[in-house]
Amino acid sequence: MSDSVVLRTIGGMLFPYILVYGLYVQMHGEIGPGGGFQAGVLVAAAFILHALLFGKELTDRLLPTWLVDLAMSLGVLLYIGVGILGLVKGRYFLDYSVLDPTHPAPAEA
Repeated sequence: MSDSVVLRTIGGMLFPYILVYGLYVQMHGEIGPGGGFQAGVLVAAAFILHALLFGKELTDRLLPTWLVDLAMSLGVLLYIGVGILGLVKGRYFLDYSVLDPTHPAPAEA
């Protein structure tokens, strides 16, 4: 935890902007550089900065551990679900084209 007033003030001011930029990178990843990994790094960096400047206790109140555990579990379930959906529809495991209704199915041989 930092005792510097300047670091805490600047870090506190930057925290929401880093989060918003992470969301921007996530939402515009398909039309430019970026995407899920880069956005996740930005959001994680924002919370790491917050924990370093304000302490783990305050950061835990801002982002509870149960919420992090729930998000990680849902992410794994979503990943597996997309993979299984691809197999059920007769395509490859993790074939993301099954999520796009405008994408035609491959021709049967």
